[in-house]
Amino acid sequence: MPDTPHYLIWLAAMVTLGIYTYLWSDNKLYRMLLNVMVGLGVGYNFIVIWNSVLGPLWWDPMVKGFQNRSWGMAWVLVGLLGLLWYAQFSRKYLWLSRIVIGMTLGAGAGMVFKAQFLLNMPQITDSFRPLVARADGSPLAVAGSSPFSLSMTLNNIIFVTTILCVMVYFLFSIEHKAKPIKGAATMGRWLLMVSFGAFFGNTVFTRMAVFLERQQYLIQTWAPIVPWWFWALCVAGILYAVVTSRKRRPDMDSGTDG
Repeated sequence: MPDTPHYLIWLAAMVTLGIYTYLWSDNKLYRMLLNVMVGLGVGYNFIVIWNSVLGPLWWDPMVKGFQNRSWGMAWVLVGLLGLLWYAQFSRKYLWLSRIVIGMTLGAGAGMVFKAQFLLNMPQITDSFRPLVARADGSPLAVAGSSPFSLSMTLNNIIFVTTILCVMVYFLFSIEHKAKPIKGAATMGRWLLMVSFGAFFGNTVFTRMAVFLERQQYLIQTWAPIVPWWFWALCVAGILYAVVTSRKRRPDMDSGTDG
């Protein structure tokens, strides 16, 4: 970012380092920066929602309705329903907020059900895979031009076996006493642990990518414009913090022993 002003680079670097002070201990600087970031996020989301939803879908049609004396004036009722949310701050009119809460939960439940149905049904359909497959994924028993694929076959066998074992593990209607059922349930538990480990590793790598991006910014963008005396002050501050923390620790240990 060669065109970025230096004061903006310094601001971003100071905020990043201020957040990292939490690694040493919880402090007021970290809390202040955390509150600032939360406030900026809320303000940014409000602007985005207004420009993409409230403005074009509610405010503009309502204003045009009042100007043209058309049915667009009815959008004011939607605004009044939205104001009912603030009835939660009054004990006397709290019941009014339950109306809009019920409407919101009903509409939200319908939208979520539709989204989950459209998301999960293709996955459920894709679970029915042939155990002997061609290179294009079609069953070998069905006529086709694609040749037999050993890798696709093994992939489908592992996929279907994993699904069946995990389903048996969560099948609590019958006792897992029979050896086939008990073995399948045990295998399903191990396969679940493997998948959870993969998800956790993916989460860790995502966080590490964000961390490395900040380190890259500090080293490549901020460090070249930092004068030498600032580094000297940083080293002196770190040494002072280490020395003072070691002096306080024996005092605390002696107080605990006493």
